[in-house]
Amino acid sequence: MGGRQTTSYIILERSISSSIMQERDYLVGLKHIPGMGAKTINLLVQYFGSAQHLWHVSEKELRQHPQLTDNFIEKFFYHRKGLNLEEILASLANKGIKTVTVLDEHYPINLRQIYDPPLVLFYQGEWSKVDAQALGIVGSRKATVYGQKVAEKLGRELAQAGFVIVSGMARGIDSHAHRGCLEVDGRTIGVLGSGLDVIYPRENYKLAEQIKANGVLLTEYIPGTAPIAGNFPARNRIIAGLSLGVIVVEAAIKSGALITADFALEAGRDVFAVPGPISSPNSKGTHHLIKQGAKLVDQVGDILEEYRVVEDAAETEIQGTMFNLTDDEQAIYDVLSLTPLRVEELAHITRWAPGKIQTVLSLLELHGLIEQLPGRQFIRKSL
Repeated sequence: MGGRQTTSYIILERSISSSIMQERDYLVGLKHIPGMGAKTINLLVQYFGSAQHLWHVSEKELRQHPQLTDNFIEKFFYHRKGLNLEEILASLANKGIKTVTVLDEHYPINLRQIYDPPLVLFYQGEWSKVDAQALGIVGSRKATVYGQKVAEKLGRELAQAGFVIVSGMARGIDSHAHRGCLEVDGRTIGVLGSGLDVIYPRENYKLAEQIKANGVLLTEYIPGTAPIAGNFPARNRIIAGLSLGVIVVEAAIKSGALITADFALEAGRDVFAVPGPISSPNSKGTHHLIKQGAKLVDQVGDILEEYRVVEDAAETEIQGTMFNLTDDEQAIYDVLSLTPLRVEELAHITRWAPGKIQTVLSLLELHGLIEQLPGRQFIRKSL
């Protein structure tokens, strides 16, 4: 699946008379004026010649712009007069928040190529050249156990193959993709739909700290911005823009994950989808993508072959352990999947006594091949 790949912002190409360092700081300042999104800033910078000029523009000059309303002009000066650029920059530094703008050489190369790249990113952590080798993993906030385990597995094995994992720090698939990557000390990028000082959901505070230590936590929103619903589609375009391809694990037919996939298509990036049970609402979105031409993924090799990467030997080792199982162990292992089953359900399927099944399950747990969930349910640890 593919699409267009272009950049609309003239500011990326315009020759600025003032120094880059000054100009980039004025871009940061302009982001703190309510109502000044990337498109508006770019439009006005084109008209007035630089972000510095726009920051210091007079009301008379601003009223000469043919597309601005009186309401916008009044709000611009009301908020602008209450801001001090030096104080803004000092406050960001005191909070440990760094910025990268489209004028900076280390602005993410993949993101720079999309139709509407953010003019300013606020971030914590450190950028790396390997961030160009990034893959996004997204999906439902209301993930099933199956989806959680698949997200962790893909995050872990793609990290082992050398990819950076990008996701949105949300509950469900996003969080599990980040965690799978971090399990193997992989590098991951978390993209927020709020300010960096407003971690959402709150229970992901520890995850945010781990991401900052092993990659980058970023947003295009200034500190203090709440995670309102309207911020997340814009957040999703950044996830897609940072990534060579986006993998959708579970998604309803109307979901943010499908919006991310649409952004990926628009940017000419690859789209992958993991199939699921046909009875699950979380499979509707991924199955729709597959019908539309997304590549079906049922193992990490389906993704790696697209980038000519040799599959990590770790999975081969896991598969190899199957040959050392007893007949009983193999029989139970073959029945299990990432869909949880109780002992009673296994007894019904195999027609074995529950005591025998419990013994075999204990042995499989010792082998590290299965996992017991709350409620005495059991799943495989891998696909």
